[in-house]
Amino acid sequence: MPETVRPAFADRLRPLLSYGIPFPAAAAHHVADTFKASKVYIICSGSLARNTDALDRLTAALGPEKVVGRRIGMQSHTLWSEVLEIVHDARRAEADLLLTLGAGSLTDGAKVVALVCLISSL
Repeated sequence: MPETVRPAFADRLRPLLSYGIPFPAAAAHHVADTFKASKVYIICSGSLARNTDALDRLTAALGPEKVVGRRIGMQSHTLWSEVLEIVHDARRAEADLLLTLGAGSLTDGAKVVALVCLISSL
């Protein structure tokens, strides 16, 4: 089955939904072609990193040279201390894209990291 990409909401162009191909392949495609990113910082669920090979498959699909940083796990409720650690790491690595592998606090944390990076670059 080919990849299907469509807006998540009828009245907005973003965010996009992608389905029909494995996540690592979709991520590699969109990192390169949609976002034109070359320095990816991955925020990965601790349980996914410990109990699966999902992070290894994602890194291989992206190309290890594109992965400039990784954060494995975050505590529940998105602690500011962890957000600021990731902001510092992502800036130091000059990351041009944040990619989450997992959900919940990771997704919330990545949104706050992006916001802090955006605000501080103004």
